[in-house]
Amino acid sequence: MNDRKKLINNFLSLFIVQGSNYIIPLITFPYIVQVLGIEKFGLLAFATAFIAYPTLLVIYGLDLSGAREVASAKESKRRLSIILSSILMARFILTLLAAGITFLIVFSVEKFAKEWLLYLVTFASIIGTISFPIWFFQGMERMKFITYLSIASRILYLIGIFTLVHTEEDYLYVPLLNFATLLFVGIISLIVIKKEFGVSLVIPRLKYIKLQYIKGWYLFVSHLAINLFTSFNMLVLGLVSSDLIVGYYALAEKVVKIITSLFKPLHQALFPHVVQLVKSSKESAKSFVRKISWYMLAVSIVIWALFFFLSETVFILVFGKDALNSIPVFNLLSLLIIIMPFAAWVYNVVLVSFKLEKYFIKIFSIVAVINAVVIIVLLPWFEAKENIIALSLVLSESISLLFGIYFYRTKVLNRGI
Repeated sequence: MNDRKKLINNFLSLFIVQGSNYIIPLITFPYIVQVLGIEKFGLLAFATAFIAYPTLLVIYGLDLSGAREVASAKESKRRLSIILSSILMARFILTLLAAGITFLIVFSVEKFAKEWLLYLVTFASIIGTISFPIWFFQGMERMKFITYLSIASRILYLIGIFTLVHTEEDYLYVPLLNFATLLFVGIISLIVIKKEFGVSLVIPRLKYIKLQYIKGWYLFVSHLAINLFTSFNMLVLGLVSSDLIVGYYALAEKVVKIITSLFKPLHQALFPHVVQLVKSSKESAKSFVRKISWYMLAVSIVIWALFFFLSETVFILVFGKDALNSIPVFNLLSLLIIIMPFAAWVYNVVLVSFKLEKYFIKIFSIVAVINAVVIIVLLPWFEAKENIIALSLVLSESISLLFGIYFYRTKVLNRGI
């Protein structure tokens, strides 16, 4: 199979996956909002934002570094077994650490202790997330397996939601179903890896586990900084506002995330291809990056315009009149439909392929500080705090994108690496 055909097949497989990730939430998401109510939905969103930090610790940037390692070791089953096993073991150790920290906070802080079961069930989803090694299939450029497994998990989640969630008292089933379905496909995926690729789990040496922490360090710290102006914003809003206000904000942000997730299969399919291009011909890689960048920007602008001008109609039709309060926030956040896919392309594909992730810490730390300053300065002065949170997020993501473009131009284009 030639590179072009493989790239197209991988993209189509991932697009089908994302299609299921897009269509099924379009069914479950409005249902959850209408059955649970915006206030309970806000509580779930706040819990998810809180658990984002232990999740980030456990993931540790190993998705990207792992995919890159796998892409470079396709021909060696022994190396692949060591990579798979050392990453899973590294994450297991981090899960134990994250669990200890999370439980300590939950049972020590009154706001969390009142809903302790929600936070513990939401934390359990981390186990499901790390057990599904999407990064392995991504690195092997065998995305059809992700297609089947992801669709299966989404269908199981869909069935579970409509079977178990009928009143606002059933809100705990939402994170519980997320955990159960992810864990199921995670176990199946390990069986598939053994059968299709001949890659088995082994007991990794300590040096290989340490090596994974070293390779994922820059990505981990940079992703931590990113969360200081994404999940952090939701946490701040939850601490200074009611669950209802968080619900209005979370509803708008969720819609934006669903829209921007349409670009994720493209990024995942292109990543191993760009890695290979960089290894074989950096000039070809630069040409390819330039061409894809223009296509991506044009498509995102068209999608943004469509949703911006139809937002009121869409929100009333899908979520009901109670969701009208989310529209001002959505209109502010809608700029992320252009910004976030392009930023993900620049950072998670282009800069990582050129091995420039060491600059991520500097970039995202600066952006995180700017985000915090904007929130601290402006939040006390405005009643509609959700709008300030939204503006701060858009500003932070914009600055982050500009930094990414700057480093690509200065470190790759101008220096000719």
